[in-house]
Amino acid sequence: MRLADNVVLARSTVSAVARKHGMKALFLPKVFADQAGNGLHIHMSFRDLSPQARLEDRYNAFRRTSVLGAMSHKGSSFLEGILDHLPALMSLTLPSTNSFRRVGPGCWTGHKVGWAVEDKESPLRVCMKAGSDEPSNVELKLSDSTANIYLGLAAILSAGMDGMARQLTLRPKVGPSDEGGDALPDSLDKSLACLKEDKVLLGVLGKELSTGFIALKEAEIANAADMSLEDEVAQALKKA
Repeated sequence: MRLADNVVLARSTVSAVARKHGMKALFLPKVFADQAGNGLHIHMSFRDLSPQARLEDRYNAFRRTSVLGAMSHKGSSFLEGILDHLPALMSLTLPSTNSFRRVGPGCWTGHKVGWAVEDKESPLRVCMKAGSDEPSNVELKLSDSTANIYLGLAAILSAGMDGMARQLTLRPKVGPSDEGGDALPDSLDKSLACLKEDKVLLGVLGKELSTGFIALKEAEIANAADMSLEDEVAQALKKA
């Protein structure tokens, strides 16, 4: 909650300072067609605080201490849970039609459902501790500032924990030149269709909130159907 609160506070502060100087702060994911755009990447790590946990796992339970460079079983299952729910999850972490203009090669988001080690073009990047072969945390690239950070974080963590609860096995990593990996949804309406079928994420939201969220996003999709990137930027400027 504190992290989400800090994100909201930072956005409000940036907007207020911009207005003070006669400017407007835009948090739109894509403003210029020929540039990568703006994201809100999420870095996650976790510790094992159970009484029986080893001392090293109290600092980093993401790594597997017995195998050099390997992730723990919990860490692997956490990643696979996110990947398993990723097509639906994107409707909560990239919840605008403009968001999907930033998804694809060259935008630091990736375009396949997959993970990799220290690959900035992968949706899920496993980060290594500086100067070692030890995994330290994971970065989710498919998130931006149009998201409700509270819903986004709740959905991301719930997806990961679902993977841990089901003890999912992590799929092979996908490199830049690999042919594997399913394509990510390339529009909000496709991701929203996946959300409608995702019982775990719908359960996280609850019936009332999920119904309202889906209805709102469907209305936004219809409203933006004929809008160009320039139209979206102009609309964002009016609201800023």
